[in-house]
Amino acid sequence: MGVPVVGLHLYKNETATMVIKLLNLFKVVDAKGHEMNQAETVTVLNDMCFMAPGSLINKNITWKTLDAGQVKATFTNGQITVSAIITFDDEGKLVNFLSYDRFETDGKTFTNLPWETPVKEYRTVNGYKLPSKADVIYKRPEGDFCYLEFRLEEIKYNVISFK
Repeated sequence: MGVPVVGLHLYKNETATMVIKLLNLFKVVDAKGHEMNQAETVTVLNDMCFMAPGSLINKNITWKTLDAGQVKATFTNGQITVSAIITFDDEGKLVNFLSYDRFETDGKTFTNLPWETPVKEYRTVNGYKLPSKADVIYKRPEGDFCYLEFRLEEIKYNVISFK
């Protein structure tokens, strides 16, 4: 509607906050607390799987094989433990991440819903075959709610300085 909205989403030291302000004056979302912390710990595990798979050898992650194409990852960060079912195709490519430990929020209420990131496409970027398109979905009782479409355009690893 042409009205400026400013948002800050922060996760640090096991603590997550999300503040959204209309016109940078009026708070319309101020989410924090245990549910927010847990939800964002799931996001960290998801990011590790998709954007930093080398980090998955972390001592705070335990693994359980479910079948030939699925594993369960359990990640503990401080006092928070979350898990996800990670699915791979026959070529070994990650094709979905599903967690039952994430909460959807409007800043006032938190609803525990299954949360998944199905991969729609892979492409080669800088010589690496990477997930390049994925959706971020809450599995609501009335139907899936896709609130983010991820598109990888460029990636740089081990960057020494910011541009």
